[in-house]
Amino acid sequence: MNKRKLLCLLSVIFVLAGGTFVRAAAPAANARLELVAAGRVGEAENISTRRYPGRVVSPASIAVTARVSGDLLEIGFKEGDFVKKGQLLYRLDDIRYVAAKRSAEAKIAEYKARVAYSKANFDRTRELFEKDVSTQDELESARSEYEAYQATLAAAEADLIVADDDLKNTRIVAPADGRIGVNAVPVGSYVTPSSGTLSTVVQMDPVRVRFSLSNRDFLTLFGDEQTLRDRSTIKLLLANGTEYGEVGKLDFIDNTTNEQTDTLQIYVVFPNERHRLSPGSTISVLLGRTEGTKLPVVLPSAVMYDSDGTYVYVLDENNVVSRRDIELAQATQDLQFVKSGLEVGERIIIDGTHKAIPGKPVNVVEDKETDADAASDGASDAGKTN
Repeated sequence: MNKRKLLCLLSVIFVLAGGTFVRAAAPAANARLELVAAGRVGEAENISTRRYPGRVVSPASIAVTARVSGDLLEIGFKEGDFVKKGQLLYRLDDIRYVAAKRSAEAKIAEYKARVAYSKANFDRTRELFEKDVSTQDELESARSEYEAYQATLAAAEADLIVADDDLKNTRIVAPADGRIGVNAVPVGSYVTPSSGTLSTVVQMDPVRVRFSLSNRDFLTLFGDEQTLRDRSTIKLLLANGTEYGEVGKLDFIDNTTNEQTDTLQIYVVFPNERHRLSPGSTISVLLGRTEGTKLPVVLPSAVMYDSDGTYVYVLDENNVVSRRDIELAQATQDLQFVKSGLEVGERIIIDGTHKAIPGKPVNVVEDKETDADAASDGASDAGKTN
C-alpha cells in the first residue's frame, strides 16, 4: 500500500473514532496553554519610612576668650586637635596677678589684726561703761570702730577672691571636650578681654541632627509628640549613600512651627565616637515607626498598569485568569504593599503576565508563597525615594 492510500485510511479512522480521539488528545491540548508562574498574596507589616534632608549641628560651640590681659607666653594645642575639658589652651604672663593676690592676702592679715584690736577695745570700753567709768559716746565710738574694721576685712577678702580668679584666668583651659579650631593669636601677642575669640571648641560626641518635619507627616505618622518619642525609628544616610550605624534618640521638638513652610524643627541626638558626623554638614534622615499595619503584599512583577489603573491577574481553582484592579500602598525593593483589592492567600500571576488573557485558562508551572519576610527586611528602604 502506498503512502497516499495509508494516509487516507488513517484519516478515515480518526474521523470515525471521533470523541475517543479527542479525549485521548486532551493532554496535548492542555500542554499548549500559556505557561505562567503563580504565587499567593502574602501579608506583612507596613512600616512607613520617609526621608528628609537634615543638618548636623553641635550641641555646644564655645568661643574661647580671655578674661584678663597679659602677654601670651604659651599655646597648649595644635589647630584641629581634640581637646579635653580643663586642658591648657593658652598661658598668659601672670606676674601682675601673683603680686595682686599677695597684696590682697597682706591686706587681709592687716585687717584681721585691726579687727582683733578693735574688738578688744570695744569689750574693755563696754566693761568700763557698765561700771560707770566710761561714757556712752566712748562706747559707741569703740563699737563703730570695731564694725568698720569688720567691714574692711570683708572687702579685703572679696579682693582676694577677685585676685585669685584673675590669677587663675591667666591659664585659659578648654571649656568642654571637643575639637578646637583655628588659633587667632600667636605667642607674644598682648591679649585682652577685648581681643575677641581666640579659638572655638566644638563638641563632637554626641552631636545633634536637625531636620524639618511637616505637620501633615507628623500627624499622619504619629499624631502626637509622645507617640513620636515612643514609636519612632530615626536613622541616617551618609553623603556616600551608606547607612550610619547608630540609631538616634529624639532630643526635643522646637517650640514653634515655621509659618512659611508649616514644618516643625526636630532635634535628634546621635553618638559620634568615630567623628563621622561633622557639624554643619548635610545628611539624610530616615524617619519611621517601630510598628505598622498589616497589609497584603505581592511581588512587583505581578503588578500591571494601563489607562484604567493598576491591576493584577487572579487565578481561580481552574487556573482561569481574571483581572483585579488594586490600590497600591508603599513598596520596598522586593515587595509591593496593596492597600485594597486583594485578600491574603489569593493566587495571582507573578511571571508571564504578558501571556495571560482574562477569561482564559493558563498552565501554571510554578506556584509559590510570597516571601513576606522581604517586606520587613526592606521596609526601611521604602522611604528612601520619597
